[in-house]
Amino acid sequence: MKQKKNIILFMIIMILSLIILCFFVTGYYSIDTYRIWSQGYIDYALKDAYIRDGRLFSALIFVIIGLLNPTILTMYIINIMIAIMILSICVIQIYHLIERYKKIESVKSKIITFMISYTYIFNFLIVDVLKFIDSFVIATSMLLFIIAIKKMIIEKKNKLGCLLTILGVICYQGTIPVYIATAILITLLENKKVNKEYFKKILPCAISIIIASILSVIIVTLVPVITDMNMSIRMENIDYISEIERNLISMSKILFETFYMFLPYTWIEIAIVILVLSIIYGIKKKNIKQSIYVLIIFMVYIASLFVIFPIEYILLHPRLAMTLGQTISAMLIYIYCTNFEKEKTNTYEKIIAGITIIYFIITLVSIMKSTYEYKLGNKIDEEFSKKIENEIVELEKQGIEIHKIGIRYAVNDKKNREYEKLVFEQSTYLKGLYTVTLHEFYTGRTLTSVQDFTEELEKKYFQNPSEEELQFKNIDDVLYIFVDL
Repeated sequence: MKQKKNIILFMIIMILSLIILCFFVTGYYSIDTYRIWSQGYIDYALKDAYIRDGRLFSALIFVIIGLLNPTILTMYIINIMIAIMILSICVIQIYHLIERYKKIESVKSKIITFMISYTYIFNFLIVDVLKFIDSFVIATSMLLFIIAIKKMIIEKKNKLGCLLTILGVICYQGTIPVYIATAILITLLENKKVNKEYFKKILPCAISIIIASILSVIIVTLVPVITDMNMSIRMENIDYISEIERNLISMSKILFETFYMFLPYTWIEIAIVILVLSIIYGIKKKNIKQSIYVLIIFMVYIASLFVIFPIEYILLHPRLAMTLGQTISAMLIYIYCTNFEKEKTNTYEKIIAGITIIYFIITLVSIMKSTYEYKLGNKIDEEFSKKIENEIVELEKQGIEIHKIGIRYAVNDKKNREYEKLVFEQSTYLKGLYTVTLHEFYTGRTLTSVQDFTEELEKKYFQNPSEEELQFKNIDDVLYIFVDL
């Protein structure tokens, strides 16, 4: 019976996910994907990113993939399908976790539980995970973490849990905040309150993640020595104080604008409403401790981001802020597991159920909108490549061969306001990062980039500002392209 329920749940999650991620399922190319295409799977895995970042599983898997050498599009589609499957299993794990602390019998209860479980994993920031061609490895990390926490806190299998934690970190270190926050939430649900027993229960998780993190740092540090490679840019010459300052300064932007992947201010408004309702209900029922725990969960999930603060500028890497996307669902999980004791719900529980439904719908819409805008970034890059290619073809018709291009962007206030912020961030062309690698990717033509497009050359041959977005000028068989957005 349980197996049948899991299969039904899995199918529902898969179908829903494929619908809201339809723009990704047909293929998406991140900057990392372009690098993989340019270097090849094996060189990228062993010489560029995975080995140096301590992601040994990714390195091994992509070496094997390199031997098979599928097309980038084929590999991405296979990757995202596997990733969605793994994340669907994560949702089922969370669903059963809620079942442990709350009887789920009525259809209404099952729907609410499904919505909370689904948004905990498929939150609005999952898009920035699934854009990568190795997102299935990141998804595996999340699944290993959830299972590891349950093994240690619920089943008391500390050795197995520790091993799974280490494997999860080796898969992807960026999910460590998810591990920390989820461990704290599950321990609170298991122990009911924060006391000495609470800290005893969570201690194996704390020890495991520390061991796994230290092991990861050792791997990242030793690999350059063993392989005679440069150290990962994530570990080399980091100004930890500056990174922390930058992240703290951007914190309000993260909380209020949520990486432009959720309606501005809506996320924080929903979180505050839940907190206020919880406090009011706690005072009314003379059970303020429960309200305090809801606040603690909110603070823990936000504070978990600080693990990444010293080494990465989170504003540029939404996937590292996954706990932000999980915060509201975590609060709802706790409230749902500690309330809704009777089949007949009170006003507070009805409002919470209503908020759950609203948040679920907004999350689905946000994911679909974000994937569309990410995909639009690809389309803009492809269209720009074709414009350059058309210009080169026209010159070839005149007997002029072009093997080099130089690109310069206008230095003035950006006039371009027609694109959403997220689209702008995902387009290498709009961001001024276009390369000959992208041109070759989209057109098949190999070009060399020249770096002599000086300000003097701009003033002599081009108009700035100009009514034209693109100006072309062939000088000594070099096609110079001036971009004025």
